[in-house]
Amino acid sequence: MAATVLSGLLIVVAAQTASAHAELLSTTPEDGAALEHPPTEVVLTFNEPVQLVDGGVRLFIGADEPVVVDAQVSDTQVVAPFPADAEDGRYALSYRLVSADGHPISGAISFTIGDAGGSAPVPVADQQSPQATQLAVSVLTGLQYVSLLVFAGLNLFDRIVLRNRGRIDARSALVLRCTGAGALVASILLVPVSALNVTGSPLQEIISPAAWRAGLLWGPVTAAAVVLLGVVGAYALATRTFDRRQLHMLPLLPALLALSAPVLVGHSQLIAPRALMVAADLGHLLVGSFWAGGVVGLLLVLAAARVVAGAQSGPVRAAQIIERFSALAAWTVAILAISGTIMAVRIVGTFSTLVSTGYGWTLLAKLGVLAPVLGIAAYNRFRLLPAVSARPAGHPRWRHLVRTLQSEAALLVVVLIITGFLTNLSPTHEHHDMSAEQAGAAEPASISAVGQGLAIDGVVEPAQVGDNDLSFTLRYEDEPATPEEVAVQVSLPEHDLGPFEVSPELDPSTGEYTAELSLPVAGEWQVEVVARVSQFAEPIVTVPVTVP
Repeated sequence: MAATVLSGLLIVVAAQTASAHAELLSTTPEDGAALEHPPTEVVLTFNEPVQLVDGGVRLFIGADEPVVVDAQVSDTQVVAPFPADAEDGRYALSYRLVSADGHPISGAISFTIGDAGGSAPVPVADQQSPQATQLAVSVLTGLQYVSLLVFAGLNLFDRIVLRNRGRIDARSALVLRCTGAGALVASILLVPVSALNVTGSPLQEIISPAAWRAGLLWGPVTAAAVVLLGVVGAYALATRTFDRRQLHMLPLLPALLALSAPVLVGHSQLIAPRALMVAADLGHLLVGSFWAGGVVGLLLVLAAARVVAGAQSGPVRAAQIIERFSALAAWTVAILAISGTIMAVRIVGTFSTLVSTGYGWTLLAKLGVLAPVLGIAAYNRFRLLPAVSARPAGHPRWRHLVRTLQSEAALLVVVLIITGFLTNLSPTHEHHDMSAEQAGAAEPASISAVGQGLAIDGVVEPAQVGDNDLSFTLRYEDEPATPEEVAVQVSLPEHDLGPFEVSPELDPSTGEYTAELSLPVAGEWQVEVVARVSQFAEPIVTVPVTVP
Protein backbone atom coordinates (compact mmCIF):
# COMPACT_ATOMS: atom_id res chain seq x y z
CA MET A 1 0.00 0.00 0.00
CA ALA A 2 2.81 2.40 0.88
CA ALA A 3 4.62 1.62 -2.37
CA THR A 4 1.43 2.20 -4.39
CA VAL A 5 0.63 5.52 -2.70
CA LEU A 6 4.22 6.72 -3.11
CA SER A 7 4.21 5.79 -6.79
CA GLY A 8 1.01 7.77 -7.30
CA LEU A 9 2.55 10.86 -5.74
CA LEU A 10 5.70 10.51 -7.84
CA ILE A 11 3.62 10.18 -11.02
CA VAL A 12 1.77 13.40 -10.17
CA VAL A 13 5.10 15.19 -9.69
CA ALA A 14 6.43 13.69 -12.92
CA ALA A 15 3.38 14.70 -14.91
CA GLN A 16 3.78 18.29 -13.74
CA THR A 17 7.43 18.43 -14.77
CA ALA A 18 7.21 16.54 -18.05
CA SER A 19 8.84 18.28 -20.96
CA ALA A 20 9.33 17.86 -24.69
CA HIS A 21 10.98 14.85 -26.36
CA ALA A 22 13.31 16.56 -28.83
CA GLU A 23 15.78 19.32 -28.01
CA LEU A 24 16.27 22.43 -30.11
CA LEU A 25 20.04 22.67 -30.49
CA SER A 26 20.46 25.77 -32.67
CA THR A 27 18.68 28.17 -35.01
CA THR A 28 19.72 30.21 -38.03
CA PRO A 29 19.37 33.09 -37.52
CA GLU A 30 20.03 32.84 -33.83
CA ASP A 31 17.18 33.35 -31.42
CA GLY A 32 17.07 37.06 -30.54
CA ALA A 33 19.39 38.11 -33.37
CA ALA A 34 19.40 41.62 -34.85
CA LEU A 35 19.91 41.32 -38.63
CA GLU A 36 20.72 44.01 -41.15
CA HIS A 37 19.14 42.14 -44.06
CA PRO A 38 16.38 39.49 -44.30
CA PRO A 39 17.59 35.88 -44.27
CA THR A 40 16.71 33.60 -47.16
CA GLU A 41 15.49 30.91 -44.78
CA VAL A 42 15.12 30.02 -41.10
CA VAL A 43 16.71 26.73 -40.01
CA LEU A 44 15.86 24.91 -36.78
CA THR A 45 18.24 22.10 -35.80
CA PHE A 46 17.15 19.44 -33.30
CA ASN A 47 18.96 16.60 -31.57
CA GLU A 48 16.83 13.94 -33.28
CA PRO A 49 14.68 13.60 -36.42
CA VAL A 50 11.35 15.45 -36.35
CA GLN A 51 8.19 15.48 -38.45
CA LEU A 52 6.06 18.39 -39.60
CA VAL A 53 2.47 18.98 -38.53
CA ASP A 54 0.16 20.60 -41.09
CA GLY A 55 0.19 24.34 -40.41
CA GLY A 56 2.68 23.81 -37.59
CA VAL A 57 5.26 26.41 -38.71
CA ARG A 58 4.02 30.00 -38.71
CA LEU A 59 5.67 33.38 -39.20
CA PHE A 60 4.49 36.40 -37.19
CA ILE A 61 5.17 39.75 -38.83
CA GLY A 62 4.67 42.72 -36.56
CA ALA A 63 1.06 42.92 -35.42
CA ASP A 64 -0.28 41.17 -38.54
CA GLU A 65 -1.96 37.78 -38.59
CA PRO A 66 0.50 34.86 -38.71
CA VAL A 67 1.38 33.28 -42.04
CA VAL A 68 1.67 29.50 -42.40
CA VAL A 69 5.12 28.69 -43.77
CA ASP A 70 5.72 25.87 -46.24
CA ALA A 71 8.61 24.38 -44.30
CA GLN A 72 10.60 21.27 -45.21
CA VAL A 73 12.25 18.65 -42.99
CA SER A 74 15.69 17.20 -43.62
CA ASP A 75 16.46 14.62 -40.92
CA THR A 76 17.07 16.74 -37.81
CA GLN A 77 16.57 20.13 -39.49
CA VAL A 78 13.46 22.14 -40.27
CA VAL A 79 14.00 24.64 -43.09
CA ALA A 80 11.44 27.44 -43.43
CA PRO A 81 11.78 29.83 -46.42
CA PHE A 82 11.71 33.51 -45.49
CA PRO A 83 9.90 36.12 -47.65
CA ALA A 84 12.36 37.78 -50.04
CA ASP A 85 10.49 41.09 -49.82
CA ALA A 86 10.43 41.20 -46.03
CA GLU A 87 10.59 44.71 -44.58
CA ASP A 88 12.42 45.93 -41.52
CA GLY A 89 10.73 45.02 -38.24
CA ARG A 90 10.26 42.38 -35.63
CA TYR A 91 9.51 38.76 -36.53
CA ALA A 92 8.66 35.59 -34.63
CA LEU A 93 8.59 32.03 -35.98
CA SER A 94 6.56 29.46 -34.05
CA TYR A 95 6.68 25.72 -34.61
CA ARG A 96 4.74 22.65 -33.59
CA LEU A 97 6.45 19.42 -34.65
CA VAL A 98 6.54 15.75 -33.77
CA SER A 99 9.67 14.20 -32.29
CA ALA A 100 10.92 10.84 -33.53
CA ASP A 101 9.21 8.98 -30.68
CA GLY A 102 5.82 10.40 -31.71
CA HIS A 103 5.45 13.11 -29.09
CA PRO A 104 4.60 16.74 -29.98
CA ILE A 105 7.03 19.59 -29.33
CA SER A 106 6.47 23.31 -29.77
CA GLY A 107 8.22 26.62 -29.29
CA ALA A 108 9.22 29.82 -31.04
CA ILE A 109 12.16 32.04 -31.91
CA SER A 110 12.11 35.77 -32.62
CA PHE A 111 14.51 38.24 -34.25
CA THR A 112 14.62 41.71 -35.76
CA ILE A 113 15.57 42.99 -39.22
CA GLY A 114 16.99 46.44 -39.85
CA ASP A 115 15.08 49.25 -38.13
CA ALA A 116 12.95 47.34 -35.64
CA GLY A 117 10.62 50.20 -34.90
CA GLY A 118 6.88 49.74 -34.98
CA SER A 119 4.69 47.04 -33.53
CA ALA A 120 6.12 43.94 -31.92
CA PRO A 121 4.88 40.54 -33.11
CA VAL A 122 1.64 39.45 -31.56
CA PRO A 123 1.96 36.64 -29.00
CA VAL A 124 3.00 33.38 -30.58
CA ALA A 125 0.36 30.72 -30.09
CA ASP A 126 2.54 27.92 -28.73
CA GLN A 127 -0.40 25.59 -28.27
CA GLN A 128 -0.01 22.91 -25.64
CA SER A 129 -1.97 19.69 -25.87
CA PRO A 130 -4.98 19.75 -23.51
CA GLN A 131 -4.43 17.93 -20.24
CA ALA A 132 -7.34 15.57 -20.97
CA THR A 133 -5.73 14.53 -24.26
CA GLN A 134 -2.33 13.94 -22.67
CA LEU A 135 -3.92 11.98 -19.82
CA ALA A 136 -5.88 9.85 -22.29
CA VAL A 137 -2.66 8.91 -24.09
CA SER A 138 -1.03 7.82 -20.81
CA VAL A 139 -4.09 5.91 -19.58
CA LEU A 140 -4.54 4.07 -22.89
CA THR A 141 -0.81 3.25 -22.98
CA GLY A 142 -1.05 1.86 -19.45
CA LEU A 143 -4.07 -0.26 -20.41
CA GLN A 144 -2.20 -1.48 -23.48
CA TYR A 145 0.79 -2.54 -21.36
CA VAL A 146 -1.30 -4.32 -18.73
CA SER A 147 -3.39 -6.16 -21.30
CA LEU A 148 -0.51 -7.16 -23.59
CA LEU A 149 1.77 -8.39 -20.82
CA VAL A 150 -0.93 -10.48 -19.15
CA PHE A 151 -2.11 -11.83 -22.53
CA ALA A 152 1.36 -12.85 -23.71
CA GLY A 153 2.42 -13.96 -20.23
CA LEU A 154 -0.55 -16.26 -19.79
CA ASN A 155 0.33 -17.91 -23.10
CA LEU A 156 3.90 -18.36 -21.87
CA PHE A 157 2.65 -19.78 -18.58
CA ASP A 158 0.31 -22.23 -20.32
CA ARG A 159 2.92 -23.60 -22.72
CA ILE A 160 6.14 -23.40 -20.69
CA VAL A 161 5.12 -23.72 -17.02
CA LEU A 162 1.98 -25.86 -17.34
CA ARG A 163 3.50 -27.64 -20.36
CA ASN A 164 0.06 -27.81 -21.93
CA ARG A 165 -0.05 -29.72 -25.20
CA GLY A 166 -3.72 -29.07 -26.02
CA ARG A 167 -6.14 -26.17 -25.92
CA ILE A 168 -6.05 -23.70 -23.06
CA ASP A 169 -8.56 -24.26 -20.22
CA ALA A 170 -11.83 -22.31 -19.99
CA ARG A 171 -10.75 -19.93 -17.20
CA SER A 172 -7.53 -18.98 -18.91
CA ALA A 173 -9.38 -18.57 -22.21
CA LEU A 174 -11.71 -16.05 -20.52
CA VAL A 175 -8.71 -14.05 -19.26
CA LEU A 176 -7.16 -14.16 -22.74
CA ARG A 177 -10.39 -12.82 -24.27
CA CYS A 178 -10.58 -9.96 -21.76
CA THR A 179 -6.91 -8.95 -21.95
CA GLY A 180 -6.80 -9.40 -25.72
CA ALA A 181 -9.85 -7.16 -26.10
CA GLY A 182 -8.28 -4.60 -23.77
CA ALA A 183 -5.06 -4.57 -25.78
CA LEU A 184 -6.97 -4.19 -29.05
CA VAL A 185 -9.24 -1.39 -27.80
CA ALA A 186 -6.34 0.53 -26.26
CA SER A 187 -4.13 0.14 -29.34
CA ILE A 188 -6.88 1.21 -31.75
CA LEU A 189 -7.91 4.22 -29.65
CA LEU A 190 -4.28 5.29 -29.33
CA VAL A 191 -4.25 5.99 -33.08
CA PRO A 192 -6.68 8.95 -33.02
CA VAL A 193 -5.85 10.04 -29.46
CA SER A 194 -2.12 10.22 -30.26
CA ALA A 195 -3.00 12.23 -33.37
CA LEU A 196 -5.06 14.65 -31.26
CA ASN A 197 -2.09 14.99 -28.92
CA VAL A 198 0.13 15.85 -31.89
CA THR A 199 -2.23 18.52 -33.23
CA GLY A 200 -3.01 19.87 -29.76
CA SER A 201 -6.74 19.23 -30.15
CA PRO A 202 -9.23 18.52 -27.34
CA LEU A 203 -10.22 14.93 -26.63
CA GLN A 204 -13.83 15.38 -27.75
CA GLU A 205 -12.58 15.94 -31.31
CA ILE A 206 -11.97 12.18 -31.53
CA ILE A 207 -15.38 11.84 -33.18
CA SER A 208 -14.21 14.06 -36.04
CA PRO A 209 -11.57 12.34 -38.23
CA ALA A 210 -10.78 15.64 -39.93
CA ALA A 211 -9.57 17.02 -36.58
CA TRP A 212 -6.93 14.35 -36.01
CA ARG A 213 -6.06 13.15 -39.51
CA ALA A 214 -3.31 15.78 -39.79
CA GLY A 215 -1.54 14.35 -36.73
CA LEU A 216 -1.76 10.71 -37.77
CA LEU A 217 1.53 8.85 -37.19
CA TRP A 218 2.73 5.54 -38.56
CA GLY A 219 4.00 4.34 -35.15
CA PRO A 220 0.61 3.93 -33.40
CA VAL A 221 -1.00 2.67 -36.64
CA THR A 222 1.66 -0.02 -37.09
CA ALA A 223 1.49 -0.95 -33.39
CA ALA A 224 -2.29 -1.37 -33.62
CA ALA A 225 -1.92 -3.62 -36.68
CA VAL A 226 0.72 -5.73 -34.92
CA VAL A 227 -1.48 -6.10 -31.83
CA LEU A 228 -4.48 -7.07 -33.97
CA LEU A 229 -2.56 -9.79 -35.82
CA GLY A 230 -0.82 -11.05 -32.70
CA VAL A 231 -3.85 -11.17 -30.39
CA VAL A 232 -6.22 -12.76 -32.93
CA GLY A 233 -3.59 -15.29 -34.03
CA ALA A 234 -2.50 -16.24 -30.50
CA TYR A 235 -6.05 -16.70 -29.23
CA ALA A 236 -7.06 -18.77 -32.25
CA LEU A 237 -4.08 -21.09 -31.78
CA ALA A 238 -4.35 -21.26 -27.98
CA THR A 239 -7.94 -22.51 -28.13
CA ARG A 240 -7.32 -25.42 -30.47
CA THR A 241 -5.72 -28.84 -30.06
CA PHE A 242 -2.70 -29.74 -32.19
CA ASP A 243 -2.36 -33.20 -33.69
CA ARG A 244 1.42 -32.95 -33.73
CA ARG A 245 3.15 -32.47 -30.39
CA GLN A 246 5.88 -30.34 -31.93
CA LEU A 247 3.34 -27.58 -32.71
CA HIS A 248 2.15 -26.96 -29.15
CA MET A 249 4.46 -23.92 -28.86
CA LEU A 250 2.96 -22.31 -31.96
CA PRO A 251 0.61 -19.91 -30.04
CA LEU A 252 3.67 -18.22 -28.55
CA LEU A 253 4.77 -16.75 -31.88
CA PRO A 254 1.79 -14.40 -32.45
CA ALA A 255 1.60 -13.67 -28.70
CA LEU A 256 5.21 -12.46 -28.69
CA LEU A 257 4.54 -10.52 -31.90
CA ALA A 258 1.76 -8.60 -30.12
CA LEU A 259 4.05 -8.08 -27.12
CA SER A 260 6.63 -6.33 -29.31
CA ALA A 261 4.19 -3.55 -30.32
CA PRO A 262 5.20 -1.05 -27.57
CA VAL A 263 8.77 -1.05 -28.90
CA LEU A 264 7.50 0.62 -32.10
CA VAL A 265 6.56 3.81 -30.23
CA GLY A 266 9.00 3.84 -27.31
CA HIS A 267 12.25 5.62 -26.44
CA SER A 268 14.49 2.61 -27.10
CA GLN A 269 14.42 2.89 -30.90
CA LEU A 270 15.88 6.41 -30.75
CA ILE A 271 18.89 5.88 -28.49
CA ALA A 272 22.19 4.48 -29.69
CA PRO A 273 23.22 1.75 -29.94
CA ARG A 274 19.73 1.02 -31.24
CA ALA A 275 20.16 -2.74 -31.59
CA LEU A 276 21.20 -3.06 -27.95
CA MET A 277 18.38 -0.78 -26.74
CA VAL A 278 15.70 -2.61 -28.73
CA ALA A 279 17.02 -5.96 -27.45
CA ALA A 280 16.97 -4.67 -23.86
CA ASP A 281 13.44 -3.32 -24.32
CA LEU A 282 12.22 -6.64 -25.72
CA GLY A 283 13.91 -8.50 -22.87
CA HIS A 284 12.23 -6.18 -20.39
CA LEU A 285 8.83 -6.79 -21.97
CA LEU A 286 9.40 -10.56 -22.04
CA VAL A 287 10.25 -10.69 -18.33
CA GLY A 288 7.34 -8.42 -17.49
CA SER A 289 4.93 -10.63 -19.41
CA PHE A 290 6.30 -13.79 -17.79
CA TRP A 291 5.72 -12.33 -14.32
CA ALA A 292 2.37 -10.68 -15.01
CA GLY A 293 0.87 -13.62 -16.87
CA GLY A 294 2.58 -16.10 -14.57
CA VAL A 295 1.10 -14.65 -11.37
CA VAL A 296 -2.36 -14.56 -12.99
CA GLY A 297 -1.85 -18.14 -14.15
CA LEU A 298 -0.84 -19.27 -10.66
CA LEU A 299 -3.95 -17.69 -9.19
CA LEU A 300 -6.05 -19.57 -11.74
CA VAL A 301 -4.27 -22.82 -10.87
CA LEU A 302 -4.86 -22.28 -7.15
CA ALA A 303 -8.50 -21.43 -7.78
CA ALA A 304 -8.90 -24.74 -9.60
CA ALA A 305 -7.03 -26.79 -7.01
CA ARG A 306 -9.12 -28.32 -4.24
CA VAL A 307 -7.34 -28.86 -0.94
CA VAL A 308 -9.32 -31.72 0.56
CA ALA A 309 -8.10 -33.97 3.32
CA GLY A 310 -7.30 -37.42 1.97
CA ALA A 311 -7.22 -36.22 -1.66
CA GLN A 312 -3.96 -34.41 -2.26
CA SER A 313 -3.49 -34.82 -6.02
CA GLY A 314 -4.74 -31.29 -6.75
CA PRO A 315 -2.57 -29.54 -4.15
CA VAL A 316 0.47 -31.65 -5.02
CA ARG A 317 0.20 -30.74 -8.71
CA ALA A 318 -0.36 -27.10 -7.82
CA ALA A 319 2.75 -27.14 -5.63
CA GLN A 320 4.78 -28.64 -8.47
CA ILE A 321 3.56 -25.95 -10.87
CA ILE A 322 4.43 -23.19 -8.42
CA GLU A 323 7.91 -24.65 -7.89
CA ARG A 324 8.43 -24.80 -11.66
CA PHE A 325 7.34 -21.20 -12.13
CA SER A 326 9.44 -20.04 -9.18
CA ALA A 327 12.57 -21.69 -10.57
CA LEU A 328 12.10 -20.00 -13.96
CA ALA A 329 11.24 -16.66 -12.35
CA ALA A 330 14.55 -16.67 -10.50
CA TRP A 331 16.38 -16.63 -13.85
CA THR A 332 14.20 -13.84 -15.20
CA VAL A 333 15.35 -11.57 -12.37
CA ALA A 334 18.81 -11.53 -13.94
CA ILE A 335 17.35 -10.61 -17.34
CA LEU A 336 15.25 -7.91 -15.67
CA ALA A 337 18.28 -6.45 -13.90
CA ILE A 338 20.48 -6.47 -17.02
CA SER A 339 17.90 -5.07 -19.43
CA GLY A 340 16.63 -2.52 -16.90
CA THR A 341 20.12 -1.28 -16.13
CA ILE A 342 21.00 -0.93 -19.82
CA MET A 343 17.83 1.05 -20.54
CA ALA A 344 18.14 3.26 -17.44
CA VAL A 345 21.79 4.13 -18.13
CA ARG A 346 21.24 4.83 -21.83
CA ILE A 347 17.94 6.72 -21.48
CA VAL A 348 18.42 8.59 -18.18
CA GLY A 349 22.17 9.02 -18.48
CA THR A 350 22.99 10.87 -15.26
CA PHE A 351 21.97 10.80 -11.63
CA SER A 352 20.86 14.43 -11.78
CA THR A 353 18.42 13.56 -14.59
CA LEU A 354 17.11 10.67 -12.50
CA VAL A 355 16.21 12.93 -9.56
CA SER A 356 15.26 16.14 -11.37
CA THR A 357 13.02 15.14 -14.31
CA GLY A 358 9.53 13.77 -14.63
CA TYR A 359 10.94 10.71 -16.39
CA GLY A 360 13.38 10.08 -13.54
CA TRP A 361 10.73 10.43 -10.82
CA THR A 362 8.39 8.06 -12.65
CA LEU A 363 11.22 5.54 -13.08
CA LEU A 364 11.89 5.76 -9.33
CA ALA A 365 8.18 5.20 -8.71
CA LYS A 366 8.31 2.08 -10.88
CA LEU A 367 11.35 0.76 -9.00
CA GLY A 368 9.69 1.62 -5.68
CA VAL A 369 6.73 -0.63 -6.50
CA LEU A 370 8.87 -3.32 -8.15
CA ALA A 371 10.99 -3.75 -5.00
CA PRO A 372 8.16 -5.18 -2.86
CA VAL A 373 7.10 -7.37 -5.81
CA LEU A 374 10.55 -8.97 -5.81
CA GLY A 375 10.45 -9.14 -2.01
CA ILE A 376 7.14 -11.02 -2.05
CA ALA A 377 8.47 -13.35 -4.75
CA ALA A 378 11.58 -14.10 -2.71
CA TYR A 379 9.47 -14.78 0.39
CA ASN A 380 7.25 -17.16 -1.59
CA ARG A 381 10.27 -18.89 -3.13
CA PHE A 382 12.39 -19.47 -0.06
CA ARG A 383 9.96 -19.52 2.88
CA LEU A 384 6.34 -20.14 1.96
CA LEU A 385 6.72 -22.55 -0.97
CA PRO A 386 8.88 -25.09 0.95
CA ALA A 387 6.29 -25.08 3.73
CA VAL A 388 3.46 -25.66 1.25
CA SER A 389 5.38 -28.45 -0.48
CA ALA A 390 6.03 -30.15 2.84
CA ARG A 391 2.31 -30.15 3.73
CA PRO A 392 0.26 -29.85 0.50
CA ALA A 393 -3.01 -30.26 2.40
CA GLY A 394 -2.33 -27.45 4.88
CA HIS A 395 -5.19 -24.98 4.47
CA PRO A 396 -3.61 -21.95 6.22
CA ARG A 397 -0.46 -22.12 4.13
CA TRP A 398 -2.45 -22.27 0.89
CA ARG A 399 -4.57 -19.31 1.95
CA HIS A 400 -1.41 -17.41 2.83
CA LEU A 401 0.11 -18.23 -0.58
CA VAL A 402 -3.02 -17.05 -2.38
CA ARG A 403 -2.98 -13.74 -0.49
CA THR A 404 0.67 -13.08 -1.27
CA LEU A 405 0.14 -13.88 -4.96
CA GLN A 406 -2.86 -11.55 -5.06
CA SER A 407 -0.74 -8.78 -3.55
CA GLU A 408 2.01 -9.47 -6.06
CA ALA A 409 -0.48 -9.35 -8.95
CA ALA A 410 -1.93 -6.03 -7.74
CA LEU A 411 1.52 -4.46 -7.46
CA LEU A 412 2.48 -5.74 -10.92
CA VAL A 413 -0.57 -4.00 -12.37
CA VAL A 414 0.62 -0.76 -10.74
CA VAL A 415 4.10 -1.29 -12.25
CA LEU A 416 2.60 -1.72 -15.72
CA ILE A 417 0.38 1.36 -15.37
CA ILE A 418 3.43 3.41 -14.31
CA THR A 419 5.24 2.07 -17.38
CA GLY A 420 2.43 3.46 -19.50
CA PHE A 421 3.02 6.92 -18.05
CA LEU A 422 6.79 6.45 -18.39
CA THR A 423 6.60 6.01 -22.15
CA ASN A 424 4.96 9.44 -22.49
CA LEU A 425 7.54 11.39 -20.51
CA SER A 426 10.85 12.82 -21.63
CA PRO A 427 14.11 11.70 -20.00
CA THR A 428 15.73 15.12 -20.45
CA HIS A 429 15.31 18.74 -19.47
CA GLU A 430 14.62 20.09 -22.92
CA HIS A 431 13.40 23.64 -23.26
CA HIS A 432 13.26 26.00 -26.16
CA ASP A 433 14.76 29.39 -25.59
CA MET A 434 12.76 32.11 -27.29
CA SER A 435 13.93 35.68 -27.08
CA ALA A 436 14.15 38.77 -29.27
CA GLU A 437 15.90 42.09 -29.03
CA GLN A 438 13.58 45.03 -28.86
CA ALA A 439 14.91 48.45 -29.77
CA GLY A 440 14.38 51.33 -27.41
CA ALA A 441 14.43 51.56 -23.66
CA ALA A 442 11.76 50.09 -21.38
CA GLU A 443 10.93 50.77 -17.77
CA PRO A 444 11.54 48.00 -15.21
CA ALA A 445 8.31 46.41 -13.94
CA SER A 446 7.82 46.10 -10.20
CA ILE A 447 6.04 42.98 -9.02
CA SER A 448 4.25 42.48 -5.73
CA ALA A 449 1.61 39.92 -4.81
CA VAL A 450 0.42 37.61 -2.04
CA GLY A 451 -0.99 34.11 -2.45
CA GLN A 452 -1.54 31.27 0.03
CA GLY A 453 0.45 33.16 2.65
CA LEU A 454 3.42 33.61 0.32
CA ALA A 455 4.33 37.22 -0.55
CA ILE A 456 6.66 38.24 -3.38
CA ASP A 457 8.31 41.62 -3.98
CA GLY A 458 10.71 42.23 -6.82
CA VAL A 459 11.37 43.65 -10.23
CA VAL A 460 11.54 42.50 -13.86
CA GLU A 461 13.92 44.50 -16.00
CA PRO A 462 13.93 45.77 -18.65
CA ALA A 463 10.36 44.33 -18.95
CA GLN A 464 10.53 44.09 -22.73
CA VAL A 465 10.54 41.46 -25.46
CA GLY A 466 13.68 39.33 -25.13
CA ASP A 467 15.83 38.42 -22.14
CA ASN A 468 14.81 39.90 -18.79
CA ASP A 469 16.30 39.72 -15.32
CA LEU A 470 13.96 38.78 -12.47
CA SER A 471 14.96 39.52 -8.88
CA PHE A 472 12.68 39.05 -5.88
CA THR A 473 12.40 38.33 -2.18
CA LEU A 474 9.87 36.10 -0.44
CA ARG A 475 7.95 36.32 2.80
CA TYR A 476 5.79 33.57 4.24
CA GLU A 477 3.18 34.41 6.85
CA ASP A 478 4.78 37.85 7.27
CA GLU A 479 8.22 36.39 7.99
CA PRO A 480 11.25 36.50 5.61
CA ALA A 481 11.59 33.18 3.79
CA THR A 482 14.48 31.69 1.82
CA PRO A 483 13.43 28.11 1.02
CA GLU A 484 15.86 26.01 -1.01
CA GLU A 485 13.17 24.66 -3.36
CA VAL A 486 11.80 27.54 -5.44
CA ALA A 487 10.50 27.24 -9.01
CA VAL A 488 9.44 30.02 -11.40
CA GLN A 489 7.15 29.51 -14.39
CA VAL A 490 6.13 32.14 -16.95
CA SER A 491 3.24 31.81 -19.38
CA LEU A 492 0.93 33.78 -21.63
CA PRO A 493 -2.44 32.11 -20.85
CA GLU A 494 -4.65 33.86 -23.38
CA HIS A 495 -2.49 32.56 -26.23
CA ASP A 496 -1.42 29.22 -24.67
CA LEU A 497 2.26 30.20 -24.70
CA GLY A 498 4.27 28.34 -22.08
CA PRO A 499 4.63 27.63 -19.29
CA PHE A 500 8.42 27.99 -19.40
CA GLU A 501 10.21 27.01 -16.20
CA VAL A 502 13.40 28.55 -14.81
CA SER A 503 15.31 27.84 -11.60
CA PRO A 504 16.16 30.94 -9.57
CA GLU A 505 19.39 31.29 -7.61
CA LEU A 506 19.46 32.47 -4.01
CA ASP A 507 21.98 34.94 -2.66
CA PRO A 508 22.21 33.90 1.03
CA SER A 509 23.78 37.22 2.04
CA THR A 510 20.83 39.29 0.80
CA GLY A 511 18.01 36.73 0.77
CA GLU A 512 17.27 37.70 -2.84
CA TYR A 513 16.47 35.30 -5.68
CA THR A 514 17.52 36.01 -9.27
CA ALA A 515 16.57 34.35 -12.55
CA GLU A 516 16.69 35.08 -16.26
CA LEU A 517 13.34 35.16 -18.05
CA SER A 518 12.99 34.87 -21.82
CA LEU A 519 9.81 36.64 -22.97
CA PRO A 520 9.71 36.27 -26.76
CA VAL A 521 6.73 38.48 -27.57
CA ALA A 522 4.61 41.26 -26.15
CA GLY A 523 1.63 40.54 -23.93
CA GLU A 524 0.31 40.06 -20.40
CA TRP A 525 2.62 37.42 -18.95
CA GLN A 526 1.94 35.51 -15.74
CA VAL A 527 4.89 34.84 -13.43
CA GLU A 528 4.17 31.98 -11.01
CA VAL A 529 6.46 31.27 -8.05
CA VAL A 530 6.22 27.99 -6.13
CA ALA A 531 8.16 27.69 -2.87
CA ARG A 532 8.43 24.70 -0.55
CA VAL A 533 8.52 26.44 2.81
CA SER A 534 8.09 23.28 4.90
CA GLN A 535 7.64 19.56 4.52
CA PHE A 536 3.90 19.94 4.06
CA ALA A 537 3.52 23.48 2.69
CA GLU A 538 4.24 24.53 -0.91
CA PRO A 539 2.37 27.81 -1.51
CA ILE A 540 2.02 29.42 -4.94
CA VAL A 541 1.88 33.10 -5.78
CA THR A 542 1.15 34.52 -9.25
CA VAL A 543 1.88 38.05 -10.45
CA PRO A 544 1.22 39.62 -13.88
CA VAL A 545 3.98 41.29 -15.92
CA THR A 546 3.11 43.44 -18.94
CA VAL A 547 5.57 43.36 -21.82
CA PRO A 548 4.81 46.20 -24.27
